[in-house]
Amino acid sequence: MEKRQMTRRTALKRVGKGALALLTIPASPRALRVPALAQAPQKIIIGSQPINPLLASYIGAVNPFSEDGLNTEITRFQAGPAMIQAMTAGNVVFADTGIVPAMIAAARGLPVMLPYLSSFGAPGHPIERIMVRKDSPIRSLHDLKGKKLAILGRGTVPELMLGALAKKSSIRKEDLELVLIPPPSQPAALEQGIVDAIFAIPPSDTVAERQYNARTIANSTDLVSYFGPGAVLVRRDFAEANPEVTKKIFKACIKMARWIRDNDAAARRVASKNLNLPDELASEMRMPLFARNGLPVMPNVWHVYEMLVQAKTIDPHPDSTKLINDAVVEPAKRFVLPALEELGEQKDEEIEAMLKGEYPLLPRPPASYYADWERRLVKA
Repeated sequence: MEKRQMTRRTALKRVGKGALALLTIPASPRALRVPALAQAPQKIIIGSQPINPLLASYIGAVNPFSEDGLNTEITRFQAGPAMIQAMTAGNVVFADTGIVPAMIAAARGLPVMLPYLSSFGAPGHPIERIMVRKDSPIRSLHDLKGKKLAILGRGTVPELMLGALAKKSSIRKEDLELVLIPPPSQPAALEQGIVDAIFAIPPSDTVAERQYNARTIANSTDLVSYFGPGAVLVRRDFAEANPEVTKKIFKACIKMARWIRDNDAAARRVASKNLNLPDELASEMRMPLFARNGLPVMPNVWHVYEMLVQAKTIDPHPDSTKLINDAVVEPAKRFVLPALEELGEQKDEEIEAMLKGEYPLLPRPPASYYADWERRLVKA
């Protein structure tokens, strides 16, 4: 009963705090001192956050994480740093999170692997969008020069995507005045004229559109055509000591993603309950796509790395090829590919298109970043 009586503002506050925390992870030397996990615990703790690009937000009608002999518990964190700290402390073994904090964690030396892609956006399925007031004279990205644009925070997906402005318009990120405003407050800030535009994430964008008649001038996919925000991390020592359990968890991730992809209406109903959203928001909010086979798209992984470096969120790694091979490629071969072989690969036209998509900040063509499984897929 309490969930149904929750106001739209309260619901958005919960989602907004989780979204902001998801995308920002500070460096913590203390977090580098990580205890070893030699054996699988009786119950496997999976960390997640209450936002819609994450797999755990859709557990309810089905729960593959309770199948195949698995004994798991989903622990939801409002703050991303708290989840990563719990993971490095050994209290959380897997993290259902975003590729941005995952890459930051790996680049800063935390012993985690990110071999799994869960959610992604594509030209026909954009997630974030840039919005203005209905009566605003701003009509395109070019018109944003010198304007105040609200984003949820530094080092977040919206700010990273703005790094592609110079490739997609006549302006640069430096031509904007970025204003840091939590997502739940952005629609009202736009309506009150505090900012000229907002780079909104679900479901704040739906609130801006429905409640204030805000107008979309660009989707995130107009800046970066394909972007995979969702990732699942695993502690390196746990995976190496418990390869069969690790494979089963990624197998469950694939099952969950396929159910979401094939059951949009039911998935929205479950998300509405898990995220404490009013039904009308859940039914209309933008949903990411979920990868049918879970394998990371390597041009996307490398693009996220380049975006973080260019935004000065992380320093260039002395051996970026080894970093990404050890954190992404080899774990995907060892754990995700065997899980996929047991389930059977499914055709995913959106992922095939993503492999050939445009990545404006990559210094080389996307094909030069392919892993072995992607080369086979492209040739097939």
